[in-house]
Amino acid sequence: MNAKNIRNTLAAAIPILLSGPLLPTSAVADTVLFPVIAVNAPNVTTVVSVTNGLGGSSDRLRYVYKYKNSLNQAGAPNLTGVCNSVDFDRNTRNGDIVSFDASGTLNNGNALFGDPTSYDGGFGIGQSGPIRGYLLVSNCCTGGDAIVKDDGEVDLSGEAIIMDIASGAAWGMKAINDESQEGYGFLKVDAGGGVWSALSALQSNGSDTRRFSFYPPMQWNTRFFITPINSDMASTNADPGAHVALRTNTSPDGEGIYDRQGNQLPSTPITQEINCTGAVNLEQLMDAATWAAVEAGGGWSYFRVVSGNAIVYKLEYVVNSSTYGGTVNNGYLLSTYARP
Repeated sequence: MNAKNIRNTLAAAIPILLSGPLLPTSAVADTVLFPVIAVNAPNVTTVVSVTNGLGGSSDRLRYVYKYKNSLNQAGAPNLTGVCNSVDFDRNTRNGDIVSFDASGTLNNGNALFGDPTSYDGGFGIGQSGPIRGYLLVSNCCTGGDAIVKDDGEVDLSGEAIIMDIASGAAWGMKAINDESQEGYGFLKVDAGGGVWSALSALQSNGSDTRRFSFYPPMQWNTRFFITPINSDMASTNADPGAHVALRTNTSPDGEGIYDRQGNQLPSTPITQEINCTGAVNLEQLMDAATWAAVEAGGGWSYFRVVSGNAIVYKLEYVVNSSTYGGTVNNGYLLSTYARP
C-alpha cells in the first residue's frame, strides 16, 4: 500500500470527536510505559492506544511525554541529549480505550475512530520536526499527581504502532508495566523491580545480553531503539541513562561477533551512551574492519547493556528495494525475558 493510500485509509477511519459524559470511578493505581515514541509530522507518526481496565480506576489519566530531537546539532543521532517534558491530564472511565496520533497529524491529535467520549483535549506531543521519546500514562487525580496505592492492580495497558507513512512501513509494541510498583518507577526484576522486558548490566545469569542475527548490511539496515529505565521516569532533572555494546572476541564464554559461516571475528569493543532514549545503528557498534567483514553476508552477535537497565527493540528494514518489492521492515522486543 503506498503512502497516499495509507493516509486515505486512516483519514476515512477518523471521524470528528464527539462529546459524552464520563462517570467517576474508584481509585486504582497503575502506570504504563510506551518505550518508543517517534514522530516527524506528517510523514512519521506513532498511533497509541490506552486501555483502562474494568477493575475500577480514576476518572483522569496523566500523560507524560519525555522527548528530544532525533538528531543533534551536528546532524548525528542524538544519543546523549537530555529530554524535555510535555504533560497533561485527560478524562477516562472504566473499560475505556482511547487511540490517538502522538504527532497530532491525524485528527489534530484528538481521539480517533469515532470515539464518542469527551476527553477534555487532544493527546499530541505538540512538537515539530523529527522527535524521539517515550510516553508514561498513569491513573491520576486533580493536580495531575500519579496515584500510588499498594493494591497490586495492573489496571492500565496499551499498544502502539509506529508508522512511516511516507515509506509505507510500520512496526508496533505493547506498553510496559512494572508489576511491583504503580508510580513512575520502572526497574528490571533483577534490579528489584517488576519489569521483565528489560536488560540489566552485569548480571551473572545472562540478563545483560541477548543474541541476535542481522541481514547483510549492504542490503538491510539494522537499528536498536533503546530506552533506559530507572526509579523515576517522569523526572525532569535526572534522565535515565545506560551504556550499550556488542560482545566482542574479548568476551568470556566465546561470545562475540560472528559471520555467516560461524567464524568469530576479531573486534574492538565500542560502547554507546544513551540518555533518556535513543536509536543506535548496528554500524555504530562495530569497528571498521569488523563491519567490512560482515557487510556483504551478515551474521550474528550478542547485544549487551554495559551499565544501567534498558528496554531494547531491534528494527531491520529496506526502503524502496527492487529485490524485496518495495519497503520492508520488522521490529521486535529484543530485551524479552527469553535468554540468551
